[in-house]
Amino acid sequence: MKSKHIRYIIISASIALAGVLINQGFWINKEILVQKNQVKIQKKNIGLKKEQFDYLVTLSLVNVRDKLISLNAELTELYLEPVQQITPNYFVVSFYDTINPIILENLLVEEFEQYNVQEKFEYGIYDCFADSMIFDRYVDLSSNLTTRGDVYNTSNFKWDHDGHYFGVFFSEKKDPLIIKPLELSNSLIISTLVIFIVLLILSYSIVVILQQKRLSEIKTDFINNMTHELKTPISTISLSSEVLLKEGVSNNPERINQYAKIIKNENNRLELLVEKVLQIAQLNKGEFALKKELLNVHELISKCIESYELIINNRNGLIDTNLNAENAKVLFDKTHLVNVISNLIDNAIKYSPNDPKINIYSENVNNGIEIKIIDNGKGMTKEECKHIFEKFYRVPTGSLHDVKGFGIGLFYVNFILSEHKGFINVKSEVNKGTEMKFWIPIK
Repeated sequence: MKSKHIRYIIISASIALAGVLINQGFWINKEILVQKNQVKIQKKNIGLKKEQFDYLVTLSLVNVRDKLISLNAELTELYLEPVQQITPNYFVVSFYDTINPIILENLLVEEFEQYNVQEKFEYGIYDCFADSMIFDRYVDLSSNLTTRGDVYNTSNFKWDHDGHYFGVFFSEKKDPLIIKPLELSNSLIISTLVIFIVLLILSYSIVVILQQKRLSEIKTDFINNMTHELKTPISTISLSSEVLLKEGVSNNPERINQYAKIIKNENNRLELLVEKVLQIAQLNKGEFALKKELLNVHELISKCIESYELIINNRNGLIDTNLNAENAKVLFDKTHLVNVISNLIDNAIKYSPNDPKINIYSENVNNGIEIKIIDNGKGMTKEECKHIFEKFYRVPTGSLHDVKGFGIGLFYVNFILSEHKGFINVKSEVNKGTEMKFWIPIK
């Protein structure tokens, strides 16, 4: 799939998902507003019910007081104080004469029933001469239950008053519970959960698509590099074979020997390329066995340098060594250690300009040996340094193919070092060179 198509798919999916999220947010906000309005209405209704209750109780008590006054007409002019509400549940009525409890209870029951006040209540009569509640009774209108005694002690609600009075206490009256707002409906919660799952799946799908796209590009780049690498020795072998098949060549042994060497060298080169690919295939399949033995790293470094002397001399280069590690013996697979060192030296040469200058250092660090291979090559950016140990990754060179390779050398180096409990890291600056540093535990 082309990059343009993938980009269109990602943009379209993102826009669609954003639309779904906005729509979901709209419905969530709408439900919250609806619940807030419901709470406001509920609070308003509660307030109205409370006002209505207070009004009906006050009206009932005024009627009770008036009927008590009518029983003693001589005291009418003394009753100027209204009914007073001491607390939301406690009402008091002033009265300047003694009160008969039976008459008071009958009048209270009668008036409360008339005005549909059905709350359970307790009433008490205060005697100003004794300075205490002289009578106390609990009344349940729903069950016609009356109980004498301190069921709900109205003496705790004394009123600062000079004369007699009676009080009514609604002991069990409570405000209706308000349902908490902002509780989303089940359907809205389920739809939000589904959208969240879709978001995760879509995000994962986008990540997978981008990974597959990158793998596809790496695969294409690998095939192109491999084709280019294989094409050169095949063409050289083909040309050399054609020359050897020409008439008259058999009479020139030196020429035959020259072209035979070319064919052999190019054949060795093909074998080396195929071997690299097979090594990576074995690593992927897990068909990998190490044959560890005690080795001297300094000796192997010197042998690897000898194999590159011809290439270095042809490019007027120099490899300088400072092998200062006192203990250079490690337990390692010899073949793989040679490959590790050779890969790093080969990269230092390939990515350096003419007259390459390569320095190799060694020292003992943290119960191990640390090897540094520093070149004066073209270097890399920080972003490129993050990826160079990935399989098939090669530093981009545009349309140029001036550096040979498949992008598997450093992946192989990193893997082998990890298998031997070692590690490698890189420091590099563009146009200033690169430092490859690896560490191996010593024996």
